[in-house]
Amino acid sequence: MKLKFNLLVLIFATSFTSYSQNQIIYPQGGVIGGLSYIVGKEIMPEHGFLPGKKFPTYPTVNQFNFENLKLKVILYDDRDEKKLTKINCSDVEINNKTELKAEQGTVKVWDYLNKLFLQSKIVIDSTSTDELEVRITALDCRLIGFGQVAVHGLCQMEFKYKGITKTYCTDIEDGDANAPLSKTSFVSRKTATRFMASASIRETIEKFLTDLKDWK
Repeated sequence: MKLKFNLLVLIFATSFTSYSQNQIIYPQGGVIGGLSYIVGKEIMPEHGFLPGKKFPTYPTVNQFNFENLKLKVILYDDRDEKKLTKINCSDVEINNKTELKAEQGTVKVWDYLNKLFLQSKIVIDSTSTDELEVRITALDCRLIGFGQVAVHGLCQMEFKYKGITKTYCTDIEDGDANAPLSKTSFVSRKTATRFMASASIRETIEKFLTDLKDWK
C-alpha cells in the first residue's frame, strides 16, 4: 500500500510539472489537476482499459491564436441535475450510462479544455479577472441501427463569458466530415464509441473557440 502511495506521489509530481499552467477550477470537487487528474487517468487512461482500446484527445480541426489570452476557467458537471434525454441538435436519445458518466467524462472534458486552450494560445489562470464558465450538460455515445450500425458521439455544453451564455451541441456520426472514423473503419464497437465520443467533445469546444474570436 505504501509503495503504491509513493508511486502515485511520484506520478503526481511528474504530471504536475507537465500540467503546471493548468488551473481549471471545479467547484464540485476542488481544482482538477495534479493528484485528482492522476486518479481520473487511472479511471479512464488515454489508451483505454484494454490493450488496443484507445481513448484519444484530438486537436482542433482549425487553428486558433488568442495571443496568450488569460482566462479563469470554472468547470461544472450539470448532467445529474439536467438529466437530459436528448440534446438540442439531435433526435438520438441519450442515457448517460456509458463509461463517460460521472468523473470519467468530467476528466476527459478537463483534458480537452487544457489541451485545446493551450494549443489555441489561451492561458488558464485562476487569478485572472476574465472568467469563463463551462457547464457539461450531456455527454454520451450511442450505436444506432442493425447490420450497418451508425456510431454517434453526443455532447452539449454551456459556455458563459462576459455575461453571455451560449449552448454548443454536437451529434457527430462515423463518416461525417470531421469524424475520426469512416463508415468502413474496422474497429470494435467499444473503440468506435470512444473515438466518436471523444470527437464530440472536440467539436463542441471548437465551436466555442470559433465564436470566441468575435464574442457577442
